[in-house]
Amino acid sequence: MTAFYGNITNESSFRANHITRMELPYEMYLEWEPSEKVKKIACNKKCAESLHTIFEQTLKTYGLNDIKTLKLDSFGGCLNIRKMRGGSAWSIHAWGAAVDLDPDRNRLKWGRDKASLAKKEYEAFWKIVEAEGWTSLGRKKNYDWMHFQAANL
Repeated sequence: MTAFYGNITNESSFRANHITRMELPYEMYLEWEPSEKVKKIACNKKCAESLHTIFEQTLKTYGLNDIKTLKLDSFGGCLNIRKMRGGSAWSIHAWGAAVDLDPDRNRLKWGRDKASLAKKEYEAFWKIVEAEGWTSLGRKKNYDWMHFQAANL
């Protein structure tokens, strides 16, 4: 991750050299503060174009009304320089190469029996994500369905 996405140990240098603010093709909102609108996402420069394509294709495929109904506009985070929950390794979020969507209905330990993003109406979304080379932890490991990343497992 460091070799490809940059060294996160010097946070200010990392942010200055490797992070961009990508404009979204549709407005989102913060899951924990729905009145707070999200128009740009801080992410790694190396995956910004493919992430933009994911959201652009999502808008073309679903349309704004279905995006809102399915809560594909519920933003849970991208860049967050931190370790993995309960672990000592860096989270993929630390490099700005992971996104969480609709965390309230896709809790970390929920499997396909409970997670909303595991339902068939999201299949087109996951095909868009995977076509851009991103990985869904839910589809690969059956947990953390909110999370998809620009890195292999």
